Amino acid sequence: MSLLQHPVFRRLYTAHIIHIIGNEFTFIAVVGLLNDLSGSGLSFAAGTVFRMLPYVLTSFFSGALVENWDKRRVMIIVNLLRGILVSLFFFITSVTYLWVAFLLLILVNICSAFFQPAMQVAIVSSVEEKDRLAANSLLQGTTSFLIIVCQGVAAILVYLFSYRYNFLLDAVCYLASLFILLQLPQIASAEASKATAGFKDRLQEGFRYISKQKEIGRVIFYQMAERVCGAYYIMLMFYVLTERGEGLYVFGLLDIPLGLGGVMAGILVNRLSYRLGEKGVTAVQGWALVAMGCAIVAVFHIKPILGLAVAILFCSFASFSSAILSVTKLQKLADPAYLARVFSIREMATMGSFSISCLILGYGAEKVGSATVSVWLGVFGVLAGMIWLWSQRKLEKTEAKAY
Repeated sequence: MSLLQHPVFRRLYTAHIIHIIGNEFTFIAVVGLLNDLSGSGLSFAAGTVFRMLPYVLTSFFSGALVENWDKRRVMIIVNLLRGILVSLFFFITSVTYLWVAFLLLILVNICSAFFQPAMQVAIVSSVEEKDRLAANSLLQGTTSFLIIVCQGVAAILVYLFSYRYNFLLDAVCYLASLFILLQLPQIASAEASKATAGFKDRLQEGFRYISKQKEIGRVIFYQMAERVCGAYYIMLMFYVLTERGEGLYVFGLLDIPLGLGGVMAGILVNRLSYRLGEKGVTAVQGWALVAMGCAIVAVFHIKPILGLAVAILFCSFASFSSAILSVTKLQKLADPAYLARVFSIREMATMGSFSISCLILGYGAEKVGSATVSVWLGVFGVLAGMIWLWSQRKLEKTEAKAY
């Protein structure tokens, strides 16, 4: 593949693969840790909030800071810190130290908020615009394939041994990723110039830029709606482990269809988008939200495990398809001088909506049951998708009248 012949993208891709492997081992381990220490739907939701909220708040300003920093150095330091922090989970064995687990989640995700904008700038700097959809599809498809493999392996390891060793495996993966990033050549800045304005001015300028670029704002709002629907996953933890009384390894195995949906999206979206054109891609985005809404209801109303897995697969395919298309649109729409700020603000908005939704859904599932809450969430997904399609048609008519 020609993309992997580029030295910057090849190393970014390889480092991404290795740290995703570790992440998947840690995710199932964190679920196991919270289940052992507490075991309530609210604790699962709180764990997600403690992961997402620091990420959201840090993303508010990380893009403006990263903009003038060495992107390679940012990614290296972040992986070093994350490797150290995740290893500390291994030593938490008592509910007395539940607060330490939440603190570590906070610190890890503060670090992660600096990695995303740095990597996006590196990708845009190293990949030509015509190849970015293929690059995003490759990254997403590989990530999803690794979810299949690693969650399956993690589930087996959890079943045979203790989930705690997964934290140490993740730490090793972060350090391996760090050594690959050390080999990165100098990343040419895609920004117009090194900003001479102060941090506060750059931050305000980033928000003003997005407010003026209506299409960028629309894409971000769309992704916020998709992330609200994506929060069904927090209910899935409570539903599988508590309401159905299944083992942790079953929850891990259900991540396999989740990953398979991402692989399918990575393969098909890249091929279909060139045939559909811009209008067709926008329609796919709208119908993807509608499909997610329907699939979410199915997930919590189908009893057999196989049927549950198929519903998760369908929902995952719709979710990952919309994410790939949206990220590619933002890379295309954003001025390179504002790219880091656009993506950090986008992370703040989308992950903020995700974390708030997780808290609401986790609380709702514990109070009235996952099945009831899934209907509310499904209706939201269908309505959000229909509004996106309606607004696009309205925009097209306005543009046609203008001509």
